[in-house]
Amino acid sequence: MTNSLDKIIESEYKKAFEILDKYIKYIKEEYRIDYKIPRLEIFEDEAPYSAWYLPTRNEICFFKESIEEYIDNELKFLGYKEINERAIDKLLKSLDYKKIISDKVDIEYLNGKYYYFSIVGMYTEFLENKIRFFKKYIKMINNLLKSLGYKEIKRKDIGYLNRGLNLILLYPFYINKRNIRKSIEEFDTLSTMFHEFWHSIDFSILDKLEKDLTIKDRDYLLTILKYLDNLEVRASAFEVIMYYLANGFHNDERGYMAAYANISMCRKYIEKIDILEKNKYMNINIYINISYDLGRCYGNIIVAKYGPSLKENIQDIIKYIIHLDKKRAIEVIKRYGDNPNKLLND
Repeated sequence: MTNSLDKIIESEYKKAFEILDKYIKYIKEEYRIDYKIPRLEIFEDEAPYSAWYLPTRNEICFFKESIEEYIDNELKFLGYKEINERAIDKLLKSLDYKKIISDKVDIEYLNGKYYYFSIVGMYTEFLENKIRFFKKYIKMINNLLKSLGYKEIKRKDIGYLNRGLNLILLYPFYINKRNIRKSIEEFDTLSTMFHEFWHSIDFSILDKLEKDLTIKDRDYLLTILKYLDNLEVRASAFEVIMYYLANGFHNDERGYMAAYANISMCRKYIEKIDILEKNKYMNINIYINISYDLGRCYGNIIVAKYGPSLKENIQDIIKYIIHLDKKRAIEVIKRYGDNPNKLLND
């Protein structure tokens, strides 16, 4: 491990706090919590995850060996995207801008071809061959961009990484072609930082609830906050939303459409949850990972729903996240997964 990774982690910690500062002030005032910024600790070791939040010490701990292992996997994943890169650019350059709000197009069927739900039938193939599936997934984004009439490439340095644990969830990120590893380190560290910061917010609210017996719906809120699944659903949803907001991807067609395209996979994933949860007592990691995926799916739906108006609505979105639980996340994924055009109408 090198000192450069330490510098990236420290830099992204400061960046995340600067971005979140005004939102933390809002939450502190709204919920009257005594919130303290968590300290940052960096370890050389490997752990089950790249980072975690320790509420007893109010620390966000990063594990460099785990980060490097994740980077190695993403580099392999990224290497298979390049065959479609020129095709994406060519499509974007040749399109007319029209339809996304005015024409409420049926994404499922357009001009004699199925675009949106063609991905669903490939779920089994994905489980057998992730790389082959990834190529087809990128092509689906091409088709979505084309059908929605996007005309220009605003940024040519955007690629896609996988953030899902039991499914593929594409995340846009900025590629530094001179140092791709650094690009992925910055991507992973910042998105993880948002995740862990939300945990620190959750535990501050929990502490307030436990001490203040007068809070309305206190027992209900305590139940939501304490349940491990819900903790990870909320942190993962917040991670996605803040990552898009911080990088401006909610305003960029190549970034925004990745979130939109992910909804199809999320809907199919819901059908597999019962099977995965049957193994929860045999493999705790699978059980926890379900919550991460559900939260990230919910976050992608919020990004796709609000798009360029994400920033203007962020305070209301934060209120939803504070009360978000696993059941609600599944309901939202089903609602928009079955009817993706509702994102344009609701």
